Amino acid sequence: MIRIDTNNNENQEITCCNNKCLEIYGLINSRNCCCGPTGPTGATGPTGATGPTGATGPTGATGPTGPTGATGPTGATGPTGATGPTGATGPTGATGPTGATGPAGPGETLDSYAMVHDLSNSTVQSQTPVLFQNTNIANKIAYNPFTGEFAIPEEGIYMIHWWINARNKNKGNDDCIPKSLGVELHQVLPEDVLIAHSSTHNKVSCCDTGTLNGNAIFRATSGSTFRFINSSDTDIDLVPNDLYSAAVSINRIN
Repeated sequence: MIRIDTNNNENQEITCCNNKCLEIYGLINSRNCCCGPTGPTGATGPTGATGPTGATGPTGATGPTGPTGATGPTGATGPTGATGPTGATGPTGATGPTGATGPAGPGETLDSYAMVHDLSNSTVQSQTPVLFQNTNIANKIAYNPFTGEFAIPEEGIYMIHWWINARNKNKGNDDCIPKSLGVELHQVLPEDVLIAHSSTHNKVSCCDTGTLNGNAIFRATSGSTFRFINSSDTDIDLVPNDLYSAAVSINRIN
């Protein structure tokens, strides 16, 4: 350590460690100060105790949201679960009413018809079919003279007209009680159904003749058949009147 006389005439102790200190006081190259070589650095003293933690500073502003990352790949589909048991079948609902028959469709023609007649003087037993022997004309509707049946090929509404000239042929020659003579139109297939009935206006005595006239409009299904039955409680004879003993015409009207 050396003392230096400063401008204030005060003696100050300064450490002469290099010429820098002398520059401060304008004593460079002064003979009153010389610095020896720097001594070795002393050992580092122990670290002092940590001071108390300062107060937390204010929270900084939230930074902008970063861009959304790319969607990751879809994961593998899991296995299908087992099928559950089938539930019980509910009850069948009530059948609704049958709708009205619509008009004939485009291209459909009402050309189903037939006309048959008989010229014979044959006998028709009670409760047996009336067999007309001759077919005048027929299209689609087929007539079988061996069974007396008309076969209907198309579903629809049909009109039929008939007349039969019949004689009361009592089973006993001595039975001449007047009787009503009658015939019935029956559907044969798909089931036996009475369609219409006609009878003589008055009771006919034995060997007398009466005319059975009738007509009907009925619905027929495809494949159904129809025929006339002698519904009298006695046999009848078909009796030619001028030429025909009976005639039937039938045609589809809708």
